Amino acid sequence: MADPQVLTTLRSKRVEIEKVIEGLTARLADARADLLHVAAVIRIFDPKSDDDKPATAYQGATKAMPRVKLFAHCKVALQASAEPLCTRELARYVITSEGWDIEDRRLRLTIAHKVGGMMSRYERRGVVLNVGSRDKATLWRLP
Repeated sequence: MADPQVLTTLRSKRVEIEKVIEGLTARLADARADLLHVAAVIRIFDPKSDDDKPATAYQGATKAMPRVKLFAHCKVALQASAEPLCTRELARYVITSEGWDIEDRRLRLTIAHKVGGMMSRYERRGVVLNVGSRDKATLWRLP
């Protein structure tokens, strides 16, 4: 027996609302990141500001995370995983290990870019292996 029209309509409405919530969640994360950036700029111009928001790691990716420390995090993640990890997964591991905001999309992109470049250099030295790609992200594993 087919569902009554009321149930069909309610189910489609539920799906529609879930999609709206997903979009709003993404926009909220971006707004939070923007708020942190504005607070950081306020601290630059007024270091004695009573703003109690935590500082973000935007002092420059190289100063925030030297290559040796970055690779140490990636190596720990690769050793702990039975399967190869993609650049994005390694970046997420680094961000959580450092206690940074995993919801900050710009930070994730910056660290992922830095991880990708660093892993490519280590691949040329034979320290790690590029074993393909998944969702346009390179997969890495230890030899």
